Amino acid sequence: MNDQERLLSIFLRLQAGAHLSKRQLADEFSVSDKTIQSDFALLTTVLDNQSMIAAELAYDAKHHTRYLKGKSLFNKKDILAITKILLENRALNKEENKSLLDGLLALVSKEEQKEISTIIASELLNYAPLTDTQDRIEKIWTWSEAIRTETVLDIKYQSPYNVAKEHTILPVSLYYDVHYFYLVAYHLKHENYMTLKLDRIQEWKESKARKPNLSYGRKFRDGEVRNKRVDPFMGNEISIRVKFAYDPSIVLDQFPTAKIIEQTSDGTIFDLVSQNTPGLKRWLLSQADALVVLSPKSLVDEMKHFLENMQKNYDK
Repeated sequence: MNDQERLLSIFLRLQAGAHLSKRQLADEFSVSDKTIQSDFALLTTVLDNQSMIAAELAYDAKHHTRYLKGKSLFNKKDILAITKILLENRALNKEENKSLLDGLLALVSKEEQKEISTIIASELLNYAPLTDTQDRIEKIWTWSEAIRTETVLDIKYQSPYNVAKEHTILPVSLYYDVHYFYLVAYHLKHENYMTLKLDRIQEWKESKARKPNLSYGRKFRDGEVRNKRVDPFMGNEISIRVKFAYDPSIVLDQFPTAKIIEQTSDGTIFDLVSQNTPGLKRWLLSQADALVVLSPKSLVDEMKHFLENMQKNYDK
């Protein structure tokens, strides 16, 4: 084996997650420790100068081995977890999903690919994408770039009522929520934020309209807003107090900014801020008799109204 073949062999094993010692490699390739040390030095230089590989050759002082350390490296457990999420959310069509899974599996060894493929075989066989099978990966990237470059766009949007409407918007946020991708945009004519389902945007082009000058207070902060939402659509902020009978983490997972006010014998009282949308009421109702809305009175009355109508439907 020549020097280039030895270096390639060492790199491929490191890339697969191996921890390699100088003495082990010297014995295996019948070369000196100094030669392997030179190999490690050369690999370090290459990795430092190669921006496409986000990894470095690290030293394990406890076991006297070298290994690749970097965020771009995945092991089979990482790949399995990501694969399970992709198969569960159904957001991509079959071709996009398969291409993405193949790319993920290529990051681990052939043997590990077989292990993962065996685990996910049934889910992959029965994968059912959304009824709208349009390609989404390229569209997601295109709209993310529009957000990054703060580009004002003229769009044609297909509403749920089969009516196509034209809008001039400044896209500000793109996110995923229960099978679908959504766009938050500032509407230049109405001077407010709106939520659009990405699948329903049929056409778009750069607009001649000027980018709106939004004050600091009016800028959209997607991370902050996301913590107050139950569904993907925009709504007015509402402060709520609820009592929940079961594990408090169920409420805290849905509303990360919720505050525990009191622990009582029959539940935990929370104060939280959300957005007043239909999805909020659906989530509150989904907790059945484990949750009681304490305030504001307007929301309490709405919940009573929903429950009364539900009772009437069952009494028919």
